[in-house]
Amino acid sequence: MNRVDSIAKIPLGCYPTPLHELPNISRVMGDGKRLYLKREDLCGIGFGGNKIRKLEYLLGDAISQNCDCIVTGGGSLSNQPIAAAACANRVGLPAYLILPKTTNAIIRRLSEQMGASIIISENEPGNSVAKLIRQTAKVLQEQGYNPYIIPPGASSVHGVLGYTDVMKEMYEQAANMGVSIDHIVCCGGTGNTYAGVILGTKLYSPSTTATVVSIGRRFCHKETLCKMANEAQRLLGTNAMVTEEDMHIFFSCGKGHGSETSKGRAAMEKMAALEGIFLDPIYTGKAFAGLLELNETGIFHSGQVIVFLHTGGMAALLGSITK
Repeated sequence: MNRVDSIAKIPLGCYPTPLHELPNISRVMGDGKRLYLKREDLCGIGFGGNKIRKLEYLLGDAISQNCDCIVTGGGSLSNQPIAAAACANRVGLPAYLILPKTTNAIIRRLSEQMGASIIISENEPGNSVAKLIRQTAKVLQEQGYNPYIIPPGASSVHGVLGYTDVMKEMYEQAANMGVSIDHIVCCGGTGNTYAGVILGTKLYSPSTTATVVSIGRRFCHKETLCKMANEAQRLLGTNAMVTEEDMHIFFSCGKGHGSETSKGRAAMEKMAALEGIFLDPIYTGKAFAGLLELNETGIFHSGQVIVFLHTGGMAALLGSITK
């Protein structure tokens, strides 16, 4: 029995997000393959993206614990702080955001526009965002507040639940369209989204292969991903144990997590020129470049249906444009 309805959650987005075919890129991929896009960038709050589904569970948990503010943060081009501030506003919780000194001015201004309190990390040794999140929460507790910490990337068991929901929604959409999905490809930073994709696929479409494209030189260990996914499935009360054999990791990272790549830029331009859809240079652009590389290696077979999960990244796109 699936116990998802008993887990604290606050509806925030506009669902279902679209699932639609990309006919022009499908033709480029060749051999009768059909590429679809799951549009998590269009979920209707902030800049959308993969953090919104996660925050529905995280903020539900915060309110169930009677918390009165949130503390979170991320990298200089992370979508997490803006998404967290937008969602916290919807539920009436003040947001305290830890941002690196190198954060783009537009991203900082947008965070301020939403009324968030900004704490700048000076990028000194030992002065990590995660450490400053904990320190800020401690100061707020000493002032009489009850803060709720949201880790960078909203990477937690509750985050896994958010993307298990997406997979249920997507596979139901595909079934209603008369489409059977052979392969889903998503972007990987912390690995938390992929853990939800793997679990949701195991639950709702076990014959589908789920591949993550890591946008950093290192990626979360399979053992850790299994642990996250299986903690979430225990919360759900299911028996869909995720194993390391379920996981497929592909690297398309260039210099690393926060760096652009020429292949990523080319993939962004291809998506924009052929389908009129924007990706970003740090996350989805590199992930889509990875999908195109996978296609070249022959991992996708003739006539297969492939879905690319558009996880947002518009804050990173804005940041890169204004450099």
